[in-house]
Amino acid sequence: MQKPPFSALAQVYDELMADVEYEEWLDFVLEQAERRGHPEGRVLDLGCGTGNMTIPLARRGYRVTGLDGSMEMLEVARGKAPDLDWRLGEFTSFDLGERFALAVSVFDSLNNLISPEQFLAATSRVRCHLVPDGLFLFDVNTRVGLADPWHDGLVEGWAGDIFYRWVHSYDPATELARVEAYCEHDGRSFTEVHLERPFDPAEVTELLASSGFVEVETLNYPDGEPAGEDEERIWVVARAPKD
Repeated sequence: MQKPPFSALAQVYDELMADVEYEEWLDFVLEQAERRGHPEGRVLDLGCGTGNMTIPLARRGYRVTGLDGSMEMLEVARGKAPDLDWRLGEFTSFDLGERFALAVSVFDSLNNLISPEQFLAATSRVRCHLVPDGLFLFDVNTRVGLADPWHDGLVEGWAGDIFYRWVHSYDPATELARVEAYCEHDGRSFTEVHLERPFDPAEVTELLASSGFVEVETLNYPDGEPAGEDEERIWVVARAPKD
């Protein structure tokens, strides 16, 4: 049965992503933020999902808010850390009524914005939620990364007792990657179809400047050096203006 993106997947997401290096990514994000002297204050985790970056941030002493567009993913996050601040909201229109010193978004969450217009709307909302001189750090897949991420269009296997089979395709004309994510678990199965759009360094830089950000940098991982044009995934640092 086909389900909306990040609905049924929420119940098995953590098992499927058990090998993702969230703590290492967090080390990288905080190191880059500290190098640039972000102001002290609250942290916004945009596209927090089941809280795999939000919760480690809180454990390290940060006051953090997790925002996601999937109620099902947030329900899992709340079950893991009920005392944290979890919010439901769309990337392109959220309004939390407060500002943050640092906004982060990891694991290609922003690639789910499937047009430049959506990306511009979302990053403009982030810009409005940052204090003067606040920072926004995130990663995105590039065209190189989304054209053929698994080199044969298919990845399948077992994560514990969960069988998964993900079929990938990429349309250069529309610049959209399509993943059919099939899972079997506890005698039940589902399929979710996910669309992602790539964003290359030059386009990201232009869109963030249009959103009002300054000092936009695109970096490789884990070195934190300027990203080349052949990177499959880039990390981006952007600063809100001082006033």
